[in-house]
Amino acid sequence: MPPSPKTPPQEALSICKKYFIIGCFFLPWLWVVNVVYMWPLTKREDIGAQIKKYLYLSMFGAIFWLIVLVTWLTIFVTNRVGWGQLADSISVAIPKGV
Repeated sequence: MPPSPKTPPQEALSICKKYFIIGCFFLPWLWVVNVVYMWPLTKREDIGAQIKKYLYLSMFGAIFWLIVLVTWLTIFVTNRVGWGQLADSISVAIPKGV
């Protein structure tokens, strides 16, 4: 649940920082949650500028991980058959007939 507009400034900033830091531990979906939930707080005069820094870092991190995952998926799917046993050993589900 996102912080309400009545949330004390330091508590809202602390929550935003925690979401960003936890997202750094290979949980990029938490960066998306951070941006979606905390974006309305950027309009507050008391903490808006401080929160924007973490939100922009969260957006950059989420976009970066999205690009990495899409690139890996594209490379793996197009080359899986050619990689032979290596691809089979790192596959979760091996398609039948291939």
